[in-house]
Amino acid sequence: MNNIKFLSSEDAVSEVVDFVTILGLLVLSIGLIGMAGYPIVKNAQEANHIENTKQSFIVLANNVNKVAMGQAPSQNVELKMYGGSLSVTGNSSINITAINSTNQNVTLVDRQMRSIESVVGETIIAYEGTGVWARYPNGNTIIVSKPLISNQSKMLVIPVVAIGGTSSIGGSGMSRVTAKGIPNIDFYKNMRNISVRINSTYSNGWENYFINVKGWSPCDPDECTAKLEMENIDVYIINIQLDTEVE
Repeated sequence: MNNIKFLSSEDAVSEVVDFVTILGLLVLSIGLIGMAGYPIVKNAQEANHIENTKQSFIVLANNVNKVAMGQAPSQNVELKMYGGSLSVTGNSSINITAINSTNQNVTLVDRQMRSIESVVGETIIAYEGTGVWARYPNGNTIIVSKPLISNQSKMLVIPVVAIGGTSSIGGSGMSRVTAKGIPNIDFYKNMRNISVRINSTYSNGWENYFINVKGWSPCDPDECTAKLEMENIDVYIINIQLDTEVE
């Protein structure tokens, strides 16, 4: 008689339904947390990788610029990669003109620069023209480290770094950038109306740079042309062809 009552009782069914409902809600909650939380964790991780790469490229620029300025014949710099690529690439160029003491418009520089680029997710960190730039997926470029252009006491110094090589690697772990070369200096006395035109993927970063440097006019971000309208200025162009390799 007691067995019949137990079998016909709904108490056990009620407990099973409660357990299944709670378990279902728990699984659903874990799933929702996973779906919402994973992108947040991934974005935070990528942002950290980008920041680390920026800092590494500041170190890279400091070392490579020693070669560009004649302070060292070569430099080796180790960089950590985060699943993207590191390469010597690009077709950026620089053109510098001025008016000389006989009122002639002369070309001081017209050459390719190129860049060393690290891709982290959809963001590119690059060394170009002695500076470091970060280009984001929306196309906006910021200055990470300023180029070594100096203008003071009627003297303008512009390093022009042409990066040679075509090497590229991808993946994670440590990589190495090697750069070597010997600079030469071209000197132009009593120049005026200096014009610097830079054609680069990072042109709007160069635009932001010149906007914040005293004496230079703003430039078009599509092809940055900045002007320094000064009289009787001595111009020093530090030219170097860098033999560059990533491995």
